[in-house]
Amino acid sequence: MDIAEYCWWGSGGNEPPPNLKTKKQLSEMGLSPIAPVGVIHTRKYYLYLYDSDNPQSVKSKRQCSSKQLENLAKQREKQGKIRRYREWYESWGKLEIDRVDAVKTAKNYLENKNQYVILDTETTGLNEAEIVEIAIIDLDGKTLLNTLVKPRILIPPEVIKIHGITNEMVADSPSFSEVHSTIVEVLKDKKVLIWNRQFDISILNYCRNIHKLPSFKLSDRSECLMEIHAQWYGEWSTYWHKYKWQPLCSEHRALSDCLAALNVIKIMAADSDTIEYPEGVEPLDE
Repeated sequence: MDIAEYCWWGSGGNEPPPNLKTKKQLSEMGLSPIAPVGVIHTRKYYLYLYDSDNPQSVKSKRQCSSKQLENLAKQREKQGKIRRYREWYESWGKLEIDRVDAVKTAKNYLENKNQYVILDTETTGLNEAEIVEIAIIDLDGKTLLNTLVKPRILIPPEVIKIHGITNEMVADSPSFSEVHSTIVEVLKDKKVLIWNRQFDISILNYCRNIHKLPSFKLSDRSECLMEIHAQWYGEWSTYWHKYKWQPLCSEHRALSDCLAALNVIKIMAADSDTIEYPEGVEPLDE
């Protein structure tokens, strides 16, 4: 079949006659292309044209049965549901799902409070630092341990300004080796909640190593409240690709930090544990 060349519509040149259609126009007419009879050359592609009146150029599309049309409608609705969910998830849905997960985690702590304790320490600094105070409470807020600890090194002035614990205050306090057995006993068979888990565990390990004492084995039975709270708070860092840590509003003393952490758990647990979907968005089937 010969293919004639035409100019674009409205160009004032050799425009295609009305019976010549593009593939898209044929589809709208319920027709399928067979062989082109014309072409328009553009800078980027060839636009082929088909004669809607010529059975050698076009044919009727196969008509779908009512069942096929029903299935097609269901498939389109399913794809639309997935698309709307993904758009919601990528915009702020992930934050909402993570918030609810954090709420459920906090509720679980309180519902199973006999399994958990909260631990916090104050130290001589950040690196190769020693503990100067340690506190442990249960989830009813009862103090299980609260003691100053005498370190082997002096507390620097800049650190004293943070927590207010002076060298004079710890001068007659027990050493870490003397409180180690009490810590072990209080933590026995408990899961340990720590605001800054990584820091406190590293400090506890450092202190027990320098005193050549057994491990508390906290790695497998502790959770970081700071990370769970950050997930609930929902401030996402596009730079770090994770949730931003939020400060624990407290006095920088071990016991007050434990109580502040318990209060954070209660605040999170009081929040709704139902995912709030916007209109038109539904959860996807598992």
